[in-house]
Amino acid sequence: MSFLKSKINLRVLAAAAKPNPRLGQALGPLGINMAAFCKEFNEKTQHIRNDVPLRVILFAYSDRSFKFILKPPETTWFLRRATATEYFSGDCKYDYPKDVSIKVIYEIAKIKQEMDPHLQNVPLKSIVQMIIDQCKSCGLKPDFDVKVPPAIKVPTFT
Repeated sequence: MSFLKSKINLRVLAAAAKPNPRLGQALGPLGINMAAFCKEFNEKTQHIRNDVPLRVILFAYSDRSFKFILKPPETTWFLRRATATEYFSGDCKYDYPKDVSIKVIYEIAKIKQEMDPHLQNVPLKSIVQMIIDQCKSCGLKPDFDVKVPPAIKVPTFT
């Protein structure tokens, strides 16, 4: 019977995992075959664009077997792509360099709910609120002037 040896967090580009030194340093001490991990990871992520950095939670077992959970990129990665901004404001109370459409926030929430196993049972309204709060802390102003999908009522920005 095998037992859990270790749990590690990785960030790997979708459908582009290759044996490399960084991956070797993470998997080597656990006795996991890098080629097997890369092959299985690439098969599971072939439907995703290869420039998307996925979060991977890898569980290594004592018999050198493994399993992993795929999670979507961080919300800030989606927001950077949506606003074409590399860095966000440091002073989030007064400086709003960009606006983010509520449609974009809603789409990010749908992607996160679909891909993240920990958010699948969370209501979409709560995920949208989490993203709006993260926008506020990054110095982004949610734009509520666009038409909101009827399934969700979004709180006002204050």
